[in-house]
Amino acid sequence: MELTASARSIPAIVHESAAARGGQIVLRKKDHGIWKAESWAELEAHVRGVGGGLLAAGFGRGDAAAVLSETRPEAVYADLAIQGAGGASIMLHPDDEGSRAAHILRTTGCRFIFVEDEEQLDKILTIRDQCPALARIVITDMKGLRDFNDNRCQSLASFVAAGDPSGWEQSLAAIAPENPAIMLFPAGAAAPMARVMSHGDVARMITEAHGILELRAGDERLAVLRMADVTERIFGLYAALRAGVVSNYLESPETATENLQQLQPTVFGADGEAWERLHARITRAADAATSVQRTLYRWAVAAGSRGGAMAGLANFLVLRAVRRELGLARVRLAYVGETELGPELETWAGALGIAIRRLREN
Repeated sequence: MELTASARSIPAIVHESAAARGGQIVLRKKDHGIWKAESWAELEAHVRGVGGGLLAAGFGRGDAAAVLSETRPEAVYADLAIQGAGGASIMLHPDDEGSRAAHILRTTGCRFIFVEDEEQLDKILTIRDQCPALARIVITDMKGLRDFNDNRCQSLASFVAAGDPSGWEQSLAAIAPENPAIMLFPAGAAAPMARVMSHGDVARMITEAHGILELRAGDERLAVLRMADVTERIFGLYAALRAGVVSNYLESPETATENLQQLQPTVFGADGEAWERLHARITRAADAATSVQRTLYRWAVAAGSRGGAMAGLANFLVLRAVRRELGLARVRLAYVGETELGPELETWAGALGIAIRRLREN
């Protein structure tokens, strides 16, 4: 779907896609071993529900709100709802120290924050007094918080229930390309400065990414990075929503290997560390194999690197099984963001028949 005059933002794309593709699957979440699918209509209803909570609470143009969570559908709902309600969305890294989170929330005048669970709630409660604009903390997972009571905190379910989504379409229509959409903060710095991206900036980035990656409706991707990473948030989620790619969410970060093997995605966006882990895993397996298997694997990688007829034979005998074991049997597009890939990794991936593309944030 193109960014039409009526869909000049990612939340507006979701709204229009729900009308055009309502029952088609747009995302899945692995939950207790089962992949649970969500349609465009269901995604739009979730985003609208959170957005209605924000609008009812007086959130709107010029405001900022944050999300502190692992990569999961509820973080997507909050991110898109913040933008759709007219505000700027901030994605905090779940491993951020409290001091860094406090700096970001304070300097941006953040009014609302959506936290994943009790652990992230505790982090924000310890620094809440340092963030005078912070009026509400919304909690996605209330496990362990049955007896918790704080008049400035509430569950996501109650926040949505108290909302009023009747003005959602009007809010989406009021978004202009120059309006702030997201705030990005460089990793690592204790007191980072915000880079504000407008809806027009986001649109340009995903248009460029779409041209490079040639994403197709019906492609499958596995979200393995945190949403604070531009590679996941813009080149992953937003580009997928524009192209109609199905986003699949891990049961937990610890199940990434298992989920990747099960899904066998066609699109895989990761960072250098993820590729290093994949390489190390296969290397360990080869080292633990019989001498014949180890020799065959090393021959196949060398043959794959050289190309030609022997590469085809190596693929038939060995490399296609390696890709399947890694969860990359169907991958036709693989990419990384700003992280560097060493020559050994690029050579190894190329030997497997996977060309890793580099996407840069402009």
